[in-house]
Amino acid sequence: MLAGRWINIVGPDPEAYEEQAANLRVNTEGRVHITDSSGGSSPTLKFNAKSGLVLIDATEDHPGQAIEILAQCHNSGKKQLMYAFFNADPNSRLETLTGPPDIHGIFYTDCTPGLMAKGVLAMFNGDLWFPRRLIARYLSDQPGGNGSSFPVREHDLLTAREMEILHLLTTGAKNTDIASELSLSVHTIKTHIYHIYKKLDVANRTQAVNWATHNL
Repeated sequence: MLAGRWINIVGPDPEAYEEQAANLRVNTEGRVHITDSSGGSSPTLKFNAKSGLVLIDATEDHPGQAIEILAQCHNSGKKQLMYAFFNADPNSRLETLTGPPDIHGIFYTDCTPGLMAKGVLAMFNGDLWFPRRLIARYLSDQPGGNGSSFPVREHDLLTAREMEILHLLTTGAKNTDIASELSLSVHTIKTHIYHIYKKLDVANRTQAVNWATHNL
């Protein structure tokens, strides 16, 4: 997939990123480099002639530090580099401080390893990785409001029925309630929910509801 392409993980706690690095190596086949940002100097980044991705730790304790690191990385002047934040809190101040084209995506604190790998692959394919609510905000800020300069890719799309069921899940409805509401069997509802979990790369109802809260 991404053999030869570099994924840089930048932040103040290199040891904490080892698990993420291992996940990305396995699920993207990319080369991962961890660099410590706590020294105050510009991070050492690795990339090839075509592309490279920089994932910046955006832990909410110090969101301004993530912006400073982003600025330091931008000063490298390497146009082939892409940037994204991870460990971000939804609706944090960070979301209002930057956006496309300065960054290509945001991964939140509840992002699963599989979803992060999927987002990394999407960015290397030329797409952005943001929840819909942020895309809407960013597009509204563009001249004309049409956002034609953004090559946006949604998370794996759900069918209309799956979206309907996901919405009902967010209300706390049980499978029997959903089946009654949609005039379907409970078995059919369970099958739809299984497909929703697979497409969103989540493990349970709580994670699916969290995904919907952040992305719909």
